Amino acid sequence: MISASFSLYLSVGWYRQFFYPDKRQGSKMDFLPEGIVGKEQMIALADKYENEDFIKNDPSQFMHRFSSVEDVELVAFLSANLAFGRRDQIISHVQTILDEAGSSPAKWVLDGKYKSFFPESDKSFYRIFSFRTMRIFFDVLSSILKKGQSLGKFFHDEFTRISKDTSVAQSGQFAKARANSGCVLLSKVIASFFPKECSIIPHGESSADKRIQMFLRWMVRDSSPVDMGLWNWYKKTDLLIPLDTHVMQEATRLGFLKPASSGKCRAASLKTAVELTDKMRLYFPDDPVRADFALFGLGVDKA
Repeated sequence: MISASFSLYLSVGWYRQFFYPDKRQGSKMDFLPEGIVGKEQMIALADKYENEDFIKNDPSQFMHRFSSVEDVELVAFLSANLAFGRRDQIISHVQTILDEAGSSPAKWVLDGKYKSFFPESDKSFYRIFSFRTMRIFFDVLSSILKKGQSLGKFFHDEFTRISKDTSVAQSGQFAKARANSGCVLLSKVIASFFPKECSIIPHGESSADKRIQMFLRWMVRDSSPVDMGLWNWYKKTDLLIPLDTHVMQEATRLGFLKPASSGKCRAASLKTAVELTDKMRLYFPDDPVRADFALFGLGVDKA
């Protein structure tokens, strides 16, 4: 059986030789034919990686340090949107901000204390994100908190408002794609409140919104040792898989996504995120983004 063959790869480690050829030999990426991975194998991979140990070296660790909803949401949003590049560097920079913010990051933002930490300077804070960009990012978060709402309450109300207003819901970035249930994509609603000069937040209509999708996974999925499950007003089946580099590579190697004409992984896009998520519904019908753990974990495991 094909699925039995895949089990053999996983159990004896042959999958490392097949999936991850020695780059020093100039090997090209190899692919498994579509359909080789059975449901039991995908569930086993998700079970292997979705556990408390996953948090230790992941930006999701920070939101677990706080108890108030306001702090958890804000720290999660910050951590997810800085999740760009090497994980050790991401964690280092988030920790730097939280050391400054103290026991309540939400209050630190609400009181405007972030302004002294993030002056209006074009000097780089982290990779392509300048201090000015971070200042704008926190300015928006501060304005939301000053309305007397948590991030979750604010985005819930705006998501509801936009969904009901067909003239808005069927225009611009909201018209590009729909969630599985037919509603507007929450990631696009969230992005719409940040100005374009805030480059931390993606604004393209066809953007996969990887970092916002990861934040939404954290907020929406429940019964998980990693994800918080605070936003029960949004459906798990409407989430999209965050198209991390590891996820894209493994989805391509396993035959879930066709490679580009060059033989390499395709570029991440909203269309690709929808395509991959739809394929994962075959494995996790009620919770398709659980496959994120399987694909991401498998990719990290090769290092």
